[in-house]
Amino acid sequence: MSRSKRLILLTYPAAWRERYGDELMSVIEAESGSEEIPWRVRLDVISAGITVRLRSSGLVADDVPPESRARAGLLLVLSAWAAIVVAGVGLQETSEHWQSVTPASERTVPAAAFGGVLAAAAIGSAAVLIGILLTAGPLFAFLRSGGWHRVRRPVIRAACFTLVTGIVLAAVVLWAHQLPAGERNGSNVLFEVAYLVLAGCVVSSIAAWTLAAVAVARRLDLTPVILHREAWLAVTVSLTMVAITGATTIWWIAVADAAPGFLAGDLPLTMLVLVATMLAATSAAVTGAVRSLRTSRLIEP
Repeated sequence: MSRSKRLILLTYPAAWRERYGDELMSVIEAESGSEEIPWRVRLDVISAGITVRLRSSGLVADDVPPESRARAGLLLVLSAWAAIVVAGVGLQETSEHWQSVTPASERTVPAAAFGGVLAAAAIGSAAVLIGILLTAGPLFAFLRSGGWHRVRRPVIRAACFTLVTGIVLAAVVLWAHQLPAGERNGSNVLFEVAYLVLAGCVVSSIAAWTLAAVAVARRLDLTPVILHREAWLAVTVSLTMVAITGATTIWWIAVADAAPGFLAGDLPLTMLVLVATMLAATSAAVTGAVRSLRTSRLIEP
């Protein structure tokens, strides 16, 4: 099987691929009548694979046990939180010095909105931390039973990303201290590229640790009580994400009205991307929280 053909099967879960992968590819090749699979067929196969993966994960449909559905909802909230953290880091960088360009008489609304973002982020972070602490017992039991070898790859990969990020961060900070203010704020193209590389490293590290957390959480033996508590924490996190997205939007509108020059150049597009990311993440979190809370009640003690 060619590499391109193997890639389109990656949208299906591993267990499904092992059982039906070769059969599906034989059918596709027979119907396409050529070695090269048409793009329309590829897209159909990928779409079906995503549907199968979502169904098997418990995110859609109700043909998997309630425990799997509740866990899938929790992991969706966790992944959405990681996405909004990335957007929040972007907001922090984008919003630097907004007070200095906004008239004092016009700062009340954006200051309150930005304070709301920070407060909601703190509450959401606390809820995520409590959720992690609730899984400490099952995690230790999993590791004692020899589970490390089953999750070591994503964890080691995340640690490597973090190490690289730390090295790049140290290099960028050291370089920044050697540059005048003007070159640190856009006039030095190489420094801007280095900063983008650092941003990419940070995003990659967050994504890698999120994937590692998902890989571990899927294998933990969580009791119905823990799942129910985690579901309520997921609701809390999703509500803080609603608050973060709403407060960010209010801040953007208020600053644009009070100091239109601050959001000149590429900033409007950047803010649009950040708010769109927050909206998508918030929608996913609310969906996951509702599914988790609803199904956790169906699990028998």
